[in-house]
Amino acid sequence: MQSIDGNTAAATVAYAMSDAAFIYPITPSSSMGEAADDWAAHDRKNIFGQVLRVTEMQSEGGAAGAVHGSLAAGALTTTFTASQGLLLMIPNMYKISGELMPCVFHVAARAIAGQALSIFGDHMDVMAARATGFAQLCSHSVQEAHDLALVSHLATLKASVPFIHFFDGFRTSAEISKIKLIPEDDMFPLIDMEAIKRHHQRALNPTHPHMRGTSQGPDIFFQMVEAANPYYKRVPGIVEECMRQVEKICGRSYHLFDYIGAPDAENVIVVMGSGAIVVEETVRYLVGKGEKVGVVKVHLYRPWGTEYFLNSLPKSVKKIAVLDRTKESGSLGEPLYLDVATSFMESELRPIIVGGRYGLGSKDFTPSMVNSIFYNLKSEKPKNHFTVGIDDDVSMTSLPLGPIIHTVPEGTYQCMFFGLGSDGTVGANKNAIKIIGDETDLYAQGYFSYDAHKAGGPTVSHLRFGPKPITSLYFIQEADYVAAHNPVFVTRFNMVPFVKDGGIFLLNCPWDMEQLERELPSRMKRQIAEKKVRFYTIDALEVSKKAGIGGRFNNVLQTAFFKLSEVIEVKHALQSMKKAIKKTYGKKGQAIVEKNWYAVDHTLEVLKKVDYPASWADLPMEGPAGRPEDVNAPEFIRTIMRGVEKLEGDKLPVSAFEAGGFLPMGTTAYEKRRIAVKIPIVDMDKCTQCNVCSFVCPHATIRPFLATEEELKNAPPGFESRKAKGAGDIASFSFRIQVAPEDCTGCSVCANSCPDEALTMTDVDTVLAQEKEDWEFALTLPQHGDLFDITSVKGSQFQQPLMEFSGACAGCGETPYVKLMTQLFGKRMIIANATGCSSIWGGSHPANPYTVDEKGRGPAWGNSLFEDNAEYGLGMAIASIHRRSAFVDKVKAALENGPVKMSDELRKDLASFVENSQDATICEPLSFSIPKLLDAEMGDSEALRSIRDDCDMIPKLSQWIVGGDGWAYDIGYGGLDHVLASGEDVNVVVLDTEVYSNTGGQTSKSTPMGAIAKFSSSGKKLNKKDLGMLAMSYQDVYVASVAMGASYNQCIRAFVEAEKYKGPSIIIAYSPCIAHGMPDLSMMIQQQELAVNSGYWTLYRFNPASGEHPFTLDSKKVKEDLTRFMSKENRFSLLQRQKPEEARRLQDGLQKFVTGRFERYKERAMTAEELAMSYAKMKGGMITDGKDKVMVLFGTETGNAEDLAKTFASMCKEREMDVECKGLDDIDFEEFVAMKKVVLFCSTAGQGEIPATAKDFYEELKQDHPKDLLSEMQFSVFGLGDTSYVFFCKAAKDINARLLELGAKPFVDIGLGDDLADDGFMTGFDEWVPNLWLEMGAPAPKDTGEPPVAQFKVEMDVKEEEPQGRLCPPGAKLVNLVVNSRMTPADYDRDIRHLEFDLGKSGLRYNLGDALAVYPLNEEEKVDEFLQFLKVKPETVLRITPLADADARKAEAFRKPMTVKSLFVELLDIFGRPKRRFFELLMKFAKDDAEKSKIAHLLSPEGKDEYKKLTQEDTVNHADVLRMFPSAVPSLEHLIGMIPSSKPRFYSIASAQSAMPTKLQLCIVIVDWKTASGELRYGSCTGYIRRLQGNGELVAVAVKPSTFTMPPSDRYPIVMAGLGTGMAPFRSFVQDRAHKKAKGKTVGPMALYYGARHKATDFLYGEELEKYHTDGVLTELRPAFSRDQAHKVYVQHKITEDPDMLYEMLFKMKGYFYLCGNGGRVPSDIRNAVMEVLMKKEGITKEDADARVTEMQLQGRYNIEVW
Repeated sequence: MQSIDGNTAAATVAYAMSDAAFIYPITPSSSMGEAADDWAAHDRKNIFGQVLRVTEMQSEGGAAGAVHGSLAAGALTTTFTASQGLLLMIPNMYKISGELMPCVFHVAARAIAGQALSIFGDHMDVMAARATGFAQLCSHSVQEAHDLALVSHLATLKASVPFIHFFDGFRTSAEISKIKLIPEDDMFPLIDMEAIKRHHQRALNPTHPHMRGTSQGPDIFFQMVEAANPYYKRVPGIVEECMRQVEKICGRSYHLFDYIGAPDAENVIVVMGSGAIVVEETVRYLVGKGEKVGVVKVHLYRPWGTEYFLNSLPKSVKKIAVLDRTKESGSLGEPLYLDVATSFMESELRPIIVGGRYGLGSKDFTPSMVNSIFYNLKSEKPKNHFTVGIDDDVSMTSLPLGPIIHTVPEGTYQCMFFGLGSDGTVGANKNAIKIIGDETDLYAQGYFSYDAHKAGGPTVSHLRFGPKPITSLYFIQEADYVAAHNPVFVTRFNMVPFVKDGGIFLLNCPWDMEQLERELPSRMKRQIAEKKVRFYTIDALEVSKKAGIGGRFNNVLQTAFFKLSEVIEVKHALQSMKKAIKKTYGKKGQAIVEKNWYAVDHTLEVLKKVDYPASWADLPMEGPAGRPEDVNAPEFIRTIMRGVEKLEGDKLPVSAFEAGGFLPMGTTAYEKRRIAVKIPIVDMDKCTQCNVCSFVCPHATIRPFLATEEELKNAPPGFESRKAKGAGDIASFSFRIQVAPEDCTGCSVCANSCPDEALTMTDVDTVLAQEKEDWEFALTLPQHGDLFDITSVKGSQFQQPLMEFSGACAGCGETPYVKLMTQLFGKRMIIANATGCSSIWGGSHPANPYTVDEKGRGPAWGNSLFEDNAEYGLGMAIASIHRRSAFVDKVKAALENGPVKMSDELRKDLASFVENSQDATICEPLSFSIPKLLDAEMGDSEALRSIRDDCDMIPKLSQWIVGGDGWAYDIGYGGLDHVLASGEDVNVVVLDTEVYSNTGGQTSKSTPMGAIAKFSSSGKKLNKKDLGMLAMSYQDVYVASVAMGASYNQCIRAFVEAEKYKGPSIIIAYSPCIAHGMPDLSMMIQQQELAVNSGYWTLYRFNPASGEHPFTLDSKKVKEDLTRFMSKENRFSLLQRQKPEEARRLQDGLQKFVTGRFERYKERAMTAEELAMSYAKMKGGMITDGKDKVMVLFGTETGNAEDLAKTFASMCKEREMDVECKGLDDIDFEEFVAMKKVVLFCSTAGQGEIPATAKDFYEELKQDHPKDLLSEMQFSVFGLGDTSYVFFCKAAKDINARLLELGAKPFVDIGLGDDLADDGFMTGFDEWVPNLWLEMGAPAPKDTGEPPVAQFKVEMDVKEEEPQGRLCPPGAKLVNLVVNSRMTPADYDRDIRHLEFDLGKSGLRYNLGDALAVYPLNEEEKVDEFLQFLKVKPETVLRITPLADADARKAEAFRKPMTVKSLFVELLDIFGRPKRRFFELLMKFAKDDAEKSKIAHLLSPEGKDEYKKLTQEDTVNHADVLRMFPSAVPSLEHLIGMIPSSKPRFYSIASAQSAMPTKLQLCIVIVDWKTASGELRYGSCTGYIRRLQGNGELVAVAVKPSTFTMPPSDRYPIVMAGLGTGMAPFRSFVQDRAHKKAKGKTVGPMALYYGARHKATDFLYGEELEKYHTDGVLTELRPAFSRDQAHKVYVQHKITEDPDMLYEMLFKMKGYFYLCGNGGRVPSDIRNAVMEVLMKKEGITKEDADARVTEMQLQGRYNIEVW
């Protein structure tokens, strides 16, 4: 005897009796095909001595078609299917039966998706196929699935009628039971060889040709149908005959209808399927108690044998209940009921017949329910059309459940194991069944209950063992042994009631007795005591950790089971367990096997018996406290979701559910599964705020949060944050990375992907309370995502994920893509989701991970079927487009219809919608404002009411079609292809796991050559389909191939481009899956990167909107050996171990395919010029020596450096330069050495590290090379960074330094872009690039002879609107300047001013260390002079409309009309220094040839010295240049675009708002200089300030948050070094502490080092500071006046004089150091001085001291702000 499941039992016969099998995976039948494929891969022979030919098809319909063809050619053919799969086969089934072809379809009967998908068992599918002409034979148990499979194969040959052999999905297909297999040698003699001969003779063959499948007319079709009747009439007799044949060889007797029960039974149940065994067990129990009851078990359902059925019944029968495991809405009754009722029309018997439904979707069916049915039959008028097993309080169909009866055979040992999906519990229990069943005389049975989560959901294993055959096909109700494999379960599930009195309860937990008292609910303790349960605990996690297997403790708990249950001898059990471990884990290597053996050997050391007190029996029967979050939870959560979570969903009544299957949004947020053993905890000091952790998180459980100081007031004590990195408003926020501890799955993907190593996986129990509080607080913070570019990696993660906490596997490779989609488009997206993994983790009732934002907007999600998803999504798109078009027409009509009254505001919004209906950003706010206005105004207006009814059409809807590779490559490809060819604006995402991941990992057309998968047990023999290339063949489809881990930026760019593209798009997203055979998915991001680097996966984008070159190859170079990638995945390495030669052959083929594909893509990405050069190289020639080619290279982490590099390359092309742009790791180092002109852009990653896309290059660059290696190279480097970061542009600086060391010659010094600058890193770029053009000798952009297109439209002399008053830039406020006094003597050469602003009611708030942005006004007299030159009247009123994207200041200013003078005084920087681009544009307007030539000369390499003198020495401004070239007269429209907005200047605030709430003070120096001609000029802003009197003038200002990190408490010491006006922020520091000290607060010590030239003239605020020193606020005041003595004394000298004081304050007391002032060598000198203090006090080396200061910087304790 052997312990196997029902699928295997049937498959053994199907394999033996067939020549060919055509298969397609569908749950729960898949394992039949998998077993057949595996046996074929190992050359197992069928009974004819051949290996079964197993072929996987693209769909069930394809499998049925292939079966039909195979039968037509004479083969004995079978297939395996279920549910929708069987329905897809129906057309072919009619053909097969119509042609009288012998075959067997083995069906694991399953529910059909209606209001929802159910993968569980009932008879809906086979009932839907009952009219196909297939005979239907039903097996009721695992043993019968084996025996009757043989009957069906024998009978189909004899009858020439095809058969469906079916059994209950899951209940039979997945149940493991100990059965007797029929030897194949015994099967062979039963075969009717003549029947096979007839089948061969009827085959299509040119040696005996015939025709079939013809078309028939109405004159003969009917007759031909009826001609088959004799065949069907013979079937019942043939099946009965075959049953007798099988009985002779196995001794087990079956009939078409088997009656069990009292010979004089009056009440009989008729049933088929596994329910028949339950009824039989109950009948035997009741008959034993004297009841006159019986059961007819139906085996042959079609053809229905009326005579056989009637003969099976006892003549005494008076009432019959017919049970159907299906529902046919709207029918008179279910199928079996109708057949039984009709049968009695041909009988003299007239019993009362009632019908009922049971067990839909694998609903458990128990003896107590059977008993209730018999109770119903006993009543005078039995209820008809009843249901049993549910509480139908709506239609009142349900039978009440009577007393609980126990019918399990005596001596049966029953066990229940509560586990979590993927924790190994189920696998270990399967091993236990096989050990006990196969190695002892005991019978064994195992059945496993799951929820819908892919991983981490509860599982319950039901195991029975006993000396008698086990017929109890239902859940255990009273167990001898119950094990809870996770301590969380004690508050989730009510488990102890399942333990019989005196039974065993094992709890896996680390708790001692004191903790048990605290953690166990009162109810559980009382139940344990009352039942006298033998209670044990075990800390399985501790054992598994010591064994080195992490959280995989299943074998530990299984060992405990064998010890405690004593079902078999323990020593024997453990030996068998080790064999099972070897078999299970041997594929993963001996080391894994031995670790699990270690765990088994050390289990009993931690198994403890709990001697609980008798007082437990007196405790109150209180369950665990309800969840606090449920107090305000929706009713759905409190009833349905919590009921299902507690495994009590069976108790929910029908009235709890809404018909139609709709599911509320965001229900996963209430699950709080707490399945992680470890969760990521952030070190905010290490975090660089890149947001990568959030980007890659599969479950949206780690997120960045932004908060203002006000918003953080109520933060929990442990809610640690840091100043947000970024310019403008961003810097006023604090930043925090926070994990959701109860939702996190502990996958470690975030920690392994963090470039800063800022995340540590930490035992959840040690941090749960704090992190839970922090998470709950974080969720209360307002969303600030609008501050960031949503299309950047960092910015996207500040958008709320509208797909969160899914039930996907820990580390799932699919979910990050879908989460990202919802962050980008979720507020307006509709998703059509193919059945598969993404529909199971994305849409399993009651857990819905798709949620809504604070305004109630979120993804609308729907699932139809597996095969039709593309068509389903297309239908959605067309419907939305049509409805929206009609809505636009409706709005137009209302606007054009005069009588429709509406406010100007409503009319304006409706008109804006009509004009911009395809612009999502404009439609979004209108979708809120228009309904609100309509609600207020529509009244009785029919037109407005009609508009209001359809306002859900205002947003620009975004249609997405999502599915896996099984759908896209196989079953749904035809539909997908049609949708891509439709031209409609739909977006497709293929989550490519390269297998059918949802059904267990079967091969798809996406599976690569050489990979082992189910249905490809010996390695896939063919290459995967190139879906992207097929899609590109249409030329008008956007196509992208992405792998998130290889390029975050390319991934997000692809999604943005696809959605923006007006037409069909498809994104193929590489999604690592647990089916790939990685140890776990914690490294799935790194594996994606390796996939791309090895060429296994390719990154590209094909954008038809890009014009001439639509194809971009984003993975430019193969950098890794493919074998390294394959070695990390068991799907490849397993074949290497099993069949090394075959593995080598297939993997060589894969390498060839990968190489060839990459070369094809590479060629496709080339321009015509590049192709010509490539071909020339192949022929041995060269087009050019490359000396004039500019190589633009980049190293990027998030994509900014790449974007800037490509922008620069485009600028080179405008100048007709030969240019090529590549990633640093996409070039060979030898190729780099040969380059002559290089411009390199580089960002910095992590803690000053080289970014991911440049690491290989830099490693090679650092090697020992000759010092003149790059002597022929000219180069320049531009770094991108953030000055608040200690490692600002370090990577770029390191590369720049190394290039210089190797002899390369710089065009210009390194350029540095600061993300905190006013225009971000573009500020630095714009300053750097003009000089680069000069030094490179770059020509001006090609002159087309035509002026550029104006970016603005200007209407002159606007009369209808008043011009606006004083402009106020976005984010700024107008405040009064009340003091402007000079602090230095009038005859001193430095004019330093003290300014004071009255903040009044402006609401302006500032913090210590902040700066004030002052927006200057141009001098009115000079503006008037310039306007005279332009011949424009100052008072002319203008209306200016941007025609393209304008900067924020201009966009805001142009919302209303303004005067010409206001434009030039308040907005345009007309007296600012022009950039090279201004000259280039101006040249296009020059009408005088001499002037044009002069400008061209200035821009040429020959004129670069003159250009430098003009712009740097003469410091000409825009107005000067326009006067220099009077023939170049740009129009006002052009001039507005050519001249930038005036920029603010930033000054450190010299006051503390705590001390002076309504005042703000500055200390600034007036900047002046003389030009070469001797003219005195002033800086734009300080010149403006110099003109102000301080008499209350309004000044536009804004606060720029500090880059300083302030101490967490005022008690920390502060050491300050202020140079000149650089002491301004330190005055505010001292003021603040002085104010607090005066209020009685304790403050820490402060030391100020002040540096200036002379005490008499430069000691700014000297008296004030000395008073602070006297008062003890300023503990130490150390001025250094460099020129007041013969030798110069600087601040650094003063620092070295105070080693004791500084060491105490900075290093012992962990104080904070600040430096502010002019830059140059000062920061380095002062750093060295601080290091000298350390070296003196600790005796350490300079290197160690430098590391200590760097550590201070990382901790935020060493701050520098210099200019």
